[in-house]
Amino acid sequence: MKKEAELFTEAVQKYKSLAIFIPGSPDPDAIASAYAIKLILDHYSIESAIYAERKLSLPQNQLFIDKLKIPVNFGKDIYVKKYEAYIVPDFQNNRVEAIGDSIPCAVHIDHHAKSPDAMPADYALLRTDVGSTSTLVTLILQNLDLELPAEDMSVIATALMFGIQTDTDSYNHINPFDIEALSFLSAFADQDILENINSLPPTPEMLLYYNKGIGNEVVYKDWGLYGVGFVDSKNRDSIALAADMILKNRNHSLVAVFAVIENPKKGEMYLDVSLRSGSSSIDLNRIIKRITPNGGGRQYKGAYQVKLDYFRNTPEKEMLWKVIEATTLDILRRSRDTYYKAGIESLYENIKEKVISLIKK
Repeated sequence: MKKEAELFTEAVQKYKSLAIFIPGSPDPDAIASAYAIKLILDHYSIESAIYAERKLSLPQNQLFIDKLKIPVNFGKDIYVKKYEAYIVPDFQNNRVEAIGDSIPCAVHIDHHAKSPDAMPADYALLRTDVGSTSTLVTLILQNLDLELPAEDMSVIATALMFGIQTDTDSYNHINPFDIEALSFLSAFADQDILENINSLPPTPEMLLYYNKGIGNEVVYKDWGLYGVGFVDSKNRDSIALAADMILKNRNHSLVAVFAVIENPKKGEMYLDVSLRSGSSSIDLNRIIKRITPNGGGRQYKGAYQVKLDYFRNTPEKEMLWKVIEATTLDILRRSRDTYYKAGIESLYENIKEKVISLIKK
């Protein structure tokens, strides 16, 4: 990663001010990556600030922010004229609606496959062979050989370790790159803070949506589908955690938990679908991209969203939910059949090609 570190440095040093933007839901991996990048920029005397499109919705993530005193502007607009370029960590698409084409993208770092409509970036590091974006940022940091203050290094290492932990399902799905990153970070991280953050019990909201989902369970072949109704935006991340919990307690190859997320203050309403799988052979990103471009996945985890703002003032919320639930269930059923049919056809084509090549010999 020495070359990657050099390219990263070359890209950011072209600018005097950079906005670090976290699209979508600000999870620990995105926040840790953004903060580590900010402290690296501070070292190079580059002005920067972190902006998150949405506010936090989990007590554990709030504790994470509070304990490490990570400065993030949650849900606040970027004053674009203040910055010369921007950075996007931990998101497939670096195209930011709030920024548009007014300033260039300096850096795009993510551990998902690149979005087809992603913007050009001075430096892009997009790899699917690591468990988290925090892993990539750690390996860059390791190869920069910066002499950061011990306090800053402790905060960065603690944040990045927690980012890796959350995106690898508590280290259940790590690879050699993640192990290398963790080995480097462990010498600096504050283990007491990590233990404190991890000691929080499941939230009442997570348990509520878990129970709601189980109560509305629809089993289609080897998939489990769970609608939980309307959810306030401040609890949206509980949907993803409920999906994690259901996967552990149900014998399905794929679990999908979906809800309508409401944010009255911003006038937003959207369908949010969290997908989970215990099988490394299921391509969640491929499944999601066949449904909508507004989402993505990696091994074991994925999610997509569909805007529903037009319906936010409906007088018939119960009827609206029935329509959304029926439509989502139908789309997911069709996705299940289409996905496996395409897989069988691909396998058949590969076998046919091999047989033809043998005959020609």
